[in-house]
Amino acid sequence: MEILKGCILAAGKGTRLSPLTETKPKPLIPIAGKPLLQHSIEMFQENKITKILLIVGHYKEKIQDFFGNGEDFGVEISYIEQKEFLGTAHATNLAKNFAGQDPFLLFYGDQYMDSQIFEKVVSEFSTNKYDGLISAKHMQDPTKWGILKSNDEGLLEKIIEKPPDNRYGNLANAGVYIFNQDIFEGIANTEKSVRGEYELTDSIQYLVDKKKKIKIIDISDYYWNGVGYPWQILETNQHIISNMDENEELTISKINVLIENSVTIHGNVKIGENTIIKAGTYIEGPLIIGKNCVIGPNAYLRPYSTIGDKCKIGNSSEIKASIIMSHTAVPHLSYIGDSIIGEHVNLGCGTVTANVRLDKKNISMDIKGKLLETHKRKLGAIIGDYASLGINVNIMPGKCIGSYCEIGSNTIVSQNLPANSLLYVKQEQKKIRKKKNL
Repeated sequence: MEILKGCILAAGKGTRLSPLTETKPKPLIPIAGKPLLQHSIEMFQENKITKILLIVGHYKEKIQDFFGNGEDFGVEISYIEQKEFLGTAHATNLAKNFAGQDPFLLFYGDQYMDSQIFEKVVSEFSTNKYDGLISAKHMQDPTKWGILKSNDEGLLEKIIEKPPDNRYGNLANAGVYIFNQDIFEGIANTEKSVRGEYELTDSIQYLVDKKKKIKIIDISDYYWNGVGYPWQILETNQHIISNMDENEELTISKINVLIENSVTIHGNVKIGENTIIKAGTYIEGPLIIGKNCVIGPNAYLRPYSTIGDKCKIGNSSEIKASIIMSHTAVPHLSYIGDSIIGEHVNLGCGTVTANVRLDKKNISMDIKGKLLETHKRKLGAIIGDYASLGINVNIMPGKCIGSYCEIGSNTIVSQNLPANSLLYVKQEQKKIRKKKNL
């Protein structure tokens, strides 16, 4: 049976991605030149899933304004607002009327994965008689995941949430499902968990206990990322850019790009229309530059960077493995490394994002008041939309600057700043007597 319908859960606030989600919903965070959710919708379309329901909530209007009815993306999109956040089963139940009597693919909108994963799960369900399907991926630390225990036929036997060790293996729930109408019976018989939520995994376990055949599909051979933390955005950005099709590289002569003398370009570099690359600039792909940008003179753009539309990268500035969102200015003599800079940000001359600790240890980030290990030796700053920085601001590794913050000249940012903060250094000045003429 063909799978023509897909439901994407995209209502969450994405607080772990703050400050990026202070002014936009998580599904609209740009990665490799496109919103995260657009990548998924395009993959649905490639796999002939053209009827899509988006479960929206946080900044729902922005999602609806961007995707509309889906016509521009070759699909048909409808929307339902999730007004209460009572768990994944509760959210899935909103798709009951949309699904009707047809099987449908369910997907968490805060994930990125290779298109081959959708192809594999759709093909497996369409050619076999299963009551449902759940994707799985081998994880190094099973204690952080819902682990799937299978029987000899590869069917789901039990879901164990965050087991104390690897006694049940390390095959974790990867958040891509295909269901028929049985799932709504499971949801109807799901009670609140200890977290006070209706868990979709409990609904699936109900079906398993009723002898329904839920097939486990191992997707470990493909790229998958949960994109729940800022550094995972950078990981995903690098993966997508690394796999850009060189045959799709834009032809400069056809898109009105001006490249001045003494510009060097190596590797697969995509440049948007009406962009100007000024003299002396050195560009190393793979990377993406958007439309209507001005780059240089003498700028240095390094691999795995994405520059949005209408950006300015000034004289002698260096961008390394970072995302610079649209309408943002990185002026002269600045260094941005392994960082995410939001939209409409203005950085002062000499801005530096430190991306390596002096002791070379891994960088930790303060996420919602908890210090989390990123397992990254290099990680710069996360700056929210509309922030404004004075000259010679230095930002320590892994620090977040909230949206609409203002930071005065010669300031060192060594802690996270909430939105709308004003931070500056008060300089003590002494009057110096005028020197006598010799």
